[in-house]
Amino acid sequence: MAIERVDSFPRPHKFTVEEYFAFEERSEFKHEYIDGVIYDWGDPDPNDPVHPDYVPGYPMPHLFTVEEYLAFENESEFKHEFIDGVIYDMTGGTSNHSEIAVNMIVAIGMQIRDTNCSLRTGDMRLKIRQGVYVYPDFCAVCGKGQYEDGRRVLLNPILAVEVLSPTTANYDRSTKLRYYQSLPSLRGCLIVDQYGVQVDAYTRANGSWLHQAYSSIDDVIPLDMIGCHLPLSEVYRGIVFSED
Repeated sequence: MAIERVDSFPRPHKFTVEEYFAFEERSEFKHEYIDGVIYDWGDPDPNDPVHPDYVPGYPMPHLFTVEEYLAFENESEFKHEFIDGVIYDMTGGTSNHSEIAVNMIVAIGMQIRDTNCSLRTGDMRLKIRQGVYVYPDFCAVCGKGQYEDGRRVLLNPILAVEVLSPTTANYDRSTKLRYYQSLPSLRGCLIVDQYGVQVDAYTRANGSWLHQAYSSIDDVIPLDMIGCHLPLSEVYRGIVFSED
């Protein structure tokens, strides 16, 4: 069974020699290492899942277990997402990307600071299901947070926010959005453009998801799931859009 690569997602992580040695020391099995890729030793089992980069006749790139991913991620200085055995690099953010995320955290945070809701920054990893772990740009929780892996993995966000990056925009709007919408706790998801005034708001209502697009700087997005609202004038406060 081949594992399909998701739309426009970055290539799998290229491991350094140091990362390979650290992984190999933890593993009970042997693996080979060639130009940033860790390969399983021996012939692949025809009944096992197939890595999306597998070439018949060559070694099988290693599909990581959740435990191997979490051990790697907790030691890494960078963030990586994990989808069905493959570790993916997170792309670097632009100035607009960072400023928009901060603007939104400030605008929302001021409104919910005396409620039972709170925000988590982009360092908080979410578990979608067994085998899928992702990072939003930030998220909100109401009530008590539920965690795994020593409070490093959040299970019950109520709102997730993605500020689009050019290399992952298609993935964020499709596969990753579907991942978010599959979370039982989630009631809203915002997809925010960094190159123009555009926010796509998805809200869960009566068992289905509703979509509303906001493209005027005068628009205000209701965030009823956390009891506040979000003016686009605050989202894009101080943002200068490039003409390139």
